[in-house]
Amino acid sequence: MNDLEKHNILIIGGPNTGKTHFGIQLYERINSRQFEFKIDPSNRPSDLTIFEDGLKNLHNGKRAAHTEIGANRSIELIVTNEKNSEVKLAFPDYAGEQVRSIVSDRKVNALWKNYIQNSTSWVLFIRLNDLTPLEDIVNKGIPSPEEIQKRNSQPPPVKVSEAAFYVELLQTLSYIKGLSMFSPIDQPKMTVVLSCWDELKLPECQIPNILLQKRLPMLFDFLSNKWQNESLSVIGLSSTEKSLTDEPDDEFIDNEPINFGYYVNKKGESHQDLTLLIKDFIGHE
Repeated sequence: MNDLEKHNILIIGGPNTGKTHFGIQLYERINSRQFEFKIDPSNRPSDLTIFEDGLKNLHNGKRAAHTEIGANRSIELIVTNEKNSEVKLAFPDYAGEQVRSIVSDRKVNALWKNYIQNSTSWVLFIRLNDLTPLEDIVNKGIPSPEEIQKRNSQPPPVKVSEAAFYVELLQTLSYIKGLSMFSPIDQPKMTVVLSCWDELKLPECQIPNILLQKRLPMLFDFLSNKWQNESLSVIGLSSTEKSLTDEPDDEFIDNEPINFGYYVNKKGESHQDLTLLIKDFIGHE
């Protein structure tokens, strides 16, 4: 048995970006011992509060409830791969609104400071189909004189674009982590997860990296300049393979949650073994 590698994976994502479903589906797979990464029965956490309600909902064919706003919990998992190497993973669980407040309040509390400073990998969840399209001359055309006058008389509240939000967020996290502003980052490893991939209705073999560049070019350029190539990856993810609601989905119940979900690697290839993402998150090929 190799020495225990300890990795603290910081899942970063705002509200409704799919963090909870991913955590549940990943745990289901490592617990089943059917995939590359497994959890030994003797290493199963005694407290599964983070996943319990969500697991129950998914097995009933329903979506998991959002994490309550004030929640701050974490769970540690010791997993082994087929080479019998052990990796210790620490996953924090929190409400996505806390990520929003880091940017809006320009403040990082003590708990988040601890999350950031102890992290060895960052996993940024972005739900592309939930982003607000930028209004420009290409997709909106030139507004009428009446519309221009109305806008000038009632200026909208200042709101940064999603790309600017993510750049500001990562700049804040980088500052707290004490990362260099003058040389490309090696650690923490950065993985961008384009979540709810199934909802994008994309053709097969779509490359996640190219899609991010197309949809959020400002963020893509920031990441490419900030991180070393080998420490940055972009993947697509559909944790449940279909949209779930508060009404039971019979197909999901009959086939069981563990048989749903996939990710899309950097080559555009789809895989059902979500445990392989652990390699990507920690920077191992």
